[in-house]
Amino acid sequence: MRTGATRVVVIGLALLVLGIPLPALAGEGSDRAEEVALPPTLVTEGATPATELEATFTTSKSSTERGYGFGFSSIQYAPVPSFGLKLVVPFAVRDPRDTEPTVGGIGDISLMAKYAPVILPAHQFALSGGLTLTFPTGSERRELGGELAVAPFLAAGKAFGPFSLQADAAYSWQVNAPRSVEPEEEGEPRVRPDKAQSVNANLTATYSPVERLDLLLEMNSVMVVKGDEELKERVQLYLTPGVSVAPAEGWNLRAGVQLPVTSAKEFDYNVIVILTKEF
Repeated sequence: MRTGATRVVVIGLALLVLGIPLPALAGEGSDRAEEVALPPTLVTEGATPATELEATFTTSKSSTERGYGFGFSSIQYAPVPSFGLKLVVPFAVRDPRDTEPTVGGIGDISLMAKYAPVILPAHQFALSGGLTLTFPTGSERRELGGELAVAPFLAAGKAFGPFSLQADAAYSWQVNAPRSVEPEEEGEPRVRPDKAQSVNANLTATYSPVERLDLLLEMNSVMVVKGDEELKERVQLYLTPGVSVAPAEGWNLRAGVQLPVTSAKEFDYNVIVILTKEF
């Protein structure tokens, strides 16, 4: 179970790529990206760049605290169909269950560059890759962030009539040194944790029974390679059912709930609500 969940997502990503006939890759252009109609997702990174403004609200509960998140999960601009830049500006509130005070503030801002070298309208397929740079704008002391990190990623999507599959995989490295912490035993020197590294992989299946309505089921996985000792080398697997509606042209509202299915988990549940305006 340690690597099985991540392996399933990565295999799904590979099948999306390998399932496209090779002659089509050479014979199709990428100047008609708007014709690759892939539905929006909750956690999985979309395969095609877009020009959009997206606001997200989340609320989660764990054994130690309640958490609330809000902010812009995508301020994205695509000057050409195959390339886009995305800015993420999060805010968070932590409400610990013990006597510690509630804290809140800006989290770590991130900037993503996404390039889609393969966009095939005839096959309703897209493949992209890119790099996400995270800046330590959140307070590390208040556990709101403070991480300078770099994460290369791949994303792919394929539509099959009313059905579609989308997947992504990313590896994140922390660049800056984490803040040292107090030792467990008095008199011992302060301990500096390892720089965090993690693997994230997601797979989304979508069914559109009628126009402007999508039913989603995501499998989200995280594995800490270095960093958090409690979660290190343990696969966190979450199932995320959700629904997406398009109330008007260019608008999308979707919601879902992440539910852990492994003992390794960061929360008991996480509710996600996203409002997107495309331009």
